[in-house]
Amino acid sequence: MVAPKSSLVNGEFVTRAQAALPGLGATDKRFIELILSDPEAVVRGSVTELAQQAGVAQSSAVRACQRIGYRGYQDVKLAITRDLAQQGEQEQELAHDEGIDAQTPAGDILDRILRRSARALVDAAQTVDPELLSLTIDRITAADRILVIGNGTSAAPAHDAAYRLSALGLVTMFPTDVMAQHLAARHLDDSCACLVVSHTGASRESLRAAEAARATGAFTAAITSFTNSPLTRTVDAALIAGGPEYGFRLEAMASRLAHLGIIDALFVGIALRRPTASTKALDLMADTTIEHSL
Repeated sequence: MVAPKSSLVNGEFVTRAQAALPGLGATDKRFIELILSDPEAVVRGSVTELAQQAGVAQSSAVRACQRIGYRGYQDVKLAITRDLAQQGEQEQELAHDEGIDAQTPAGDILDRILRRSARALVDAAQTVDPELLSLTIDRITAADRILVIGNGTSAAPAHDAAYRLSALGLVTMFPTDVMAQHLAARHLDDSCACLVVSHTGASRESLRAAEAARATGAFTAAITSFTNSPLTRTVDAALIAGGPEYGFRLEAMASRLAHLGIIDALFVGIALRRPTASTKALDLMADTTIEHSL
């Protein structure tokens, strides 16, 4: 009897692979999808065996591993070994299809959605580049003015980012009108920063503002879900979190929580870069909150 294939539903490799898949070429995608379909084959076999199974050259298999952020096949094998070891029975029950229908009890819906949300937050640590996060913290901290852009489902987390930066005493703009966004971006200069929040990284209006900001010499950063998108190719620093394709169009919701997690990390990092000014600003926010409380 052939043993059933095990699958990975979260962890380092799955998170990186799913964030990169939409931007991969056909050959790279075929090899990575083979690994996703049977991760234990990587643990058992060699790159030559797996390349033959996928119908690609060995060199192409190695390049596919590199294109999703690894040095080579051996690093992929180590990552998958760790992920399989850490994946408990509860995680194994969470297939990529939601398994939710009209008969699912409300309590079960809540349990499954919250588990997926928690997974999105944990997986974000695997895809956010720490060096780019540090660079973004440094450049936003030093910026004279900060423009925050977000449209559609990304408007809410972008608004939260703008509010948090303002709470730290930073001069922050968050225009909601797309024309105003584009104009504000054109008024930036090399002393400014622009932070764009976009799940897909392909929103025309957000991309237009990012391109305009970049043209002025301003530092540009994006919080987005996919490794390869028009937005990630435009900005100076792309902070990638999200990407898994959950059923019932839930990927944008799960990604939004991961994006808020990145915003929290930016907030804390910036506050720690300027402790005296941040403490004063946060005290003012606390006083203002008290004034608006019953």
